[in-house]
Amino acid sequence: MPFDHSVYFYTYSTIAQTLAGAFGFLVAAVVFRIQAISARVAELAEQVIQHSPADPQRLRQIRVDGNWAELISLHAGNNQFNTRLSKEQNELMDLQFQQIRHGVLLLERIREALFASLYSTGPVILFSIAAMPITSFWLDPRSPIAVLCLTLAILSAAFCLWSYFRLMINVFAN
Repeated sequence: MPFDHSVYFYTYSTIAQTLAGAFGFLVAAVVFRIQAISARVAELAEQVIQHSPADPQRLRQIRVDGNWAELISLHAGNNQFNTRLSKEQNELMDLQFQQIRHGVLLLERIREALFASLYSTGPVILFSIAAMPITSFWLDPRSPIAVLCLTLAILSAAFCLWSYFRLMINVFAN
């Protein structure tokens, strides 16, 4: 039974195009989600700053810089309790502070998952593009090297899809 070289060419081409398209779509969704979370964190931070026992000027400067970890540290370092506020107001401020912490942790997890997806996608696309002419034009289709390259590309593409799944879990987490 004859085996056509075009099988390799089309498979590598499909892997590269599919991963590039999927990653592009994911990046758009991730950027949208990061912007929404960042806006919510900034909104909550402004509310916390108004009632925090920490230095409000320093907190506002930190908020402008977007250094959420320092804002959390400074607010938490001042016991998070403002004696000028009622118990209910302090509880509301604490709830807002916890939401800020949750948002910051979520942003960090999303960024880590995004970079993991990026660092898995790029090499697989480059490998597929490089292997395309090698296996299509220079190697015998039944060659163990050609079959191994194709198998590695398919397994690597599956790993990329798994990293996309992990990214989406972080993006849509509450």
